[in-house]
Amino acid sequence: MFYENVIWFSMLWVSILVTRRVWRATRPPVPVVVASPRRKTPRPLKPRTPHDCPVCGRPHPTPLLGNTRQPGVLPWRERKSKRGRPKTICTAGYACPNPDCDYHGNTDSTFHALVGAGKRGADGIQWLQCQACGKRFSSRLDTALYRLHTPAAQVALTLLVIHLGLSIADAALLFHHSEVTLRLWLSRAGQHAQKVHAHFFRNLSLGHVQLDELYTTLRNKAHDLWVWVAFDPVTKLLPALQLGPRTQDVAYALLHALSQVLAPGCLPAFTSDGLNLYFYAITAHFSQWLTDPTTGKPRWQVACELLYGQVKKMYRRRQLYRVERLMRLGELAQLTQRLKTLGLSGTLNTAFVERLNLTLRHALAALSRRSWATAQLTGELLAQLESWRAYYHFCRPHLSLRLRLDVPQRRRGKQTPRRYAPRTPAMAAGLTDHVWTLDELLAFPVGQ
Repeated sequence: MFYENVIWFSMLWVSILVTRRVWRATRPPVPVVVASPRRKTPRPLKPRTPHDCPVCGRPHPTPLLGNTRQPGVLPWRERKSKRGRPKTICTAGYACPNPDCDYHGNTDSTFHALVGAGKRGADGIQWLQCQACGKRFSSRLDTALYRLHTPAAQVALTLLVIHLGLSIADAALLFHHSEVTLRLWLSRAGQHAQKVHAHFFRNLSLGHVQLDELYTTLRNKAHDLWVWVAFDPVTKLLPALQLGPRTQDVAYALLHALSQVLAPGCLPAFTSDGLNLYFYAITAHFSQWLTDPTTGKPRWQVACELLYGQVKKMYRRRQLYRVERLMRLGELAQLTQRLKTLGLSGTLNTAFVERLNLTLRHALAALSRRSWATAQLTGELLAQLESWRAYYHFCRPHLSLRLRLDVPQRRRGKQTPRRYAPRTPAMAAGLTDHVWTLDELLAFPVGQ
């Protein structure tokens, strides 16, 4: 009886399967409705205000002292006696460090009371004296070379090879100095470079600025870092540089630093990659407050002349397959006309700042890929970047900035005549009139 029931249930299950297959084969096909793909429209970007920038709300540091003249103080040449030996040493750029002196903070050589007070040390360091208060001080005060026992030429040579791509460990082995000493010199050079940039980078008139960020990391790989740069393709200047994560706050800090060095009313055209953080930072710093006629409240209005374009590069399997150019602010025809006026091709691109990224990786061993020369601390890497930026601006002639001479200059021996005059980015921007040496950069008086 049991086997009969099993056979009966098996035959029933087989008949059900056969009937199901026959029904599937004979039923009419179900029409498949293919939905049309929806084109994704980009979300409109809303401008930001200075209230969103965390840097705008911070108190600004006190500007460096310059030709500060206290009220009621006459020039020293009018106060001193006409007798005595005339001044033979140029004291322009130096100021009396005594805060109680009438000429404290004044760097005008025709106004202050500084004269030479002899030379000291094996390096021949010039000393100065204020005739008004009698204060004596070294000409290296507030410079990167102050109270260094190593000759300035050797310090400059060591920093030069580091700026040319040699790692700190290799430079220590080559010049027989400890790595701690070289890191101290780089830290001093970086702090001095920031003062030099603050002294020269004022009221810059830039027509076009390209923005980009460069990836790097520290030796312990605790967190990723990005080198944020703003680059002028015409004068090859780096007016602003920041080091930090890829966040909105660092983008705000970069554009804030750029806005501080530009001349009042200067509104350059911006280009960058597809990172939308730049849009918010640009609109927060290059716009103006206007009063709404209906409500009477202040309203942040983006400048009508502001031009900003993006170059979006799309990758598939690590291969570039599409490049899209978008205008976030302004029209493409206006940007093309602006770029052609500056002597550029007129194409919306970021080629100049990307070439600068390659220069940075070749010039600083800490930024090279897969290298043991990576920096250990963020402050150390920032000091190297600032020191190299000053060397790049004042000491390193740029090949694309050279000027062709009308009459070739003859050189010694059988050398071919010089047909081009070298120029640095600082010379192209009108900040200096000659190519500086690294010794001259390290000993430039600022902040006195």
